[in-house]
Amino acid sequence: MRWISGDRFLWGVAGALSLMGLLVVYSATVSLVFRHHPTFPEYYLIKHFLTLLIAFLGTYAIHHTDYRRWGPILEVLWWVSLVLLGYLFFRGGSGRWLYIGGMSFQPSELARFSLMGMLAYRIAREPDVLRSWQSLWPLLVRIGLTFVLIAPQNLSGGMLLLFTVVLFLYIAGLSLGKIGRLFFVGLFFVGVLFLVAPRARVWQSRIVAYLKGENTPSTGMADDYQRVHASIAVFSGGIVGKGPGRSTQRYYLPQSYSDFAYSILVEEYGLIGGLLMWGLYTLYFWRLAALASVVEGFARLFLIGIILHGLMQVIVHIGVNIEVFPITGVPLPWVSLGGSSLFIQALGLGIALGISRRVV
Repeated sequence: MRWISGDRFLWGVAGALSLMGLLVVYSATVSLVFRHHPTFPEYYLIKHFLTLLIAFLGTYAIHHTDYRRWGPILEVLWWVSLVLLGYLFFRGGSGRWLYIGGMSFQPSELARFSLMGMLAYRIAREPDVLRSWQSLWPLLVRIGLTFVLIAPQNLSGGMLLLFTVVLFLYIAGLSLGKIGRLFFVGLFFVGVLFLVAPRARVWQSRIVAYLKGENTPSTGMADDYQRVHASIAVFSGGIVGKGPGRSTQRYYLPQSYSDFAYSILVEEYGLIGGLLMWGLYTLYFWRLAALASVVEGFARLFLIGIILHGLMQVIVHIGVNIEVFPITGVPLPWVSLGGSSLFIQALGLGIALGISRRVV
């Protein structure tokens, strides 16, 4: 293993989470197999494995680069993501994905990640930028543009972005007074979107389904249906679960291999499997935090950014699956099927490992 440098503990934990993802994807994609590849039951397992392989090869290549070069690169990637989001925004419709050569890509994933990296780069380069509204304004415009292009079709993603950015700015040194003012401004824009955006009725139905909290999908609403079947999956798993490949709710839950991956994991591997996943994520973010505590400048701020970016996704995904939050579509990092989220996680890990090479 001499060819692997950097923090090997991080390599190991990311690999363990990916293995759990393979187990979930193989079981949860059974309905997709029946519809699209009935003669090739391993299709999505192999596809996900190859995606993981490409992602980790990318991580390996990136972790050998100088992490200091990634600040300007992430700013360029943010501009690229903004152009792609703008294309989707002005094209209209409800699409969140771009389809290129038969492959799909979700620009909002890149936008959220690159925004955090760009903010880390800007603040590290100009530490006084958070002290006055005049110097802070250019950053707020960038944050606002990203939110406006994401939120109309994905309000939960936009709100997650705002919450993560506010936490990041607070840790970076923004005063509570400024954060309070920004909170009310953000709340106003979220309220406007909740009333007039094209998907406003979808968001309203999700809040209604969440607040009703009934045990049967009596309303017939899609979000109520998803909530109920996710709960059935979690509670029927018990302590040890039903066993690998024995989930019943995978036949009923839409996006069981993505937005409801945790429900399927707990149904098949029980409370033990759910706690094991929590433990792996705890180790993963703890290791990144330990690394952030021994570096300064861009490296420290970037690590804080990717911790918040990943941690918020984990909390929201699991919270939705256990009925703590209303239904929303957030993939589980390193586990859910889908290349956009996985490649972004791999990019963040690669840069973090590049930082660790300097201190490990």
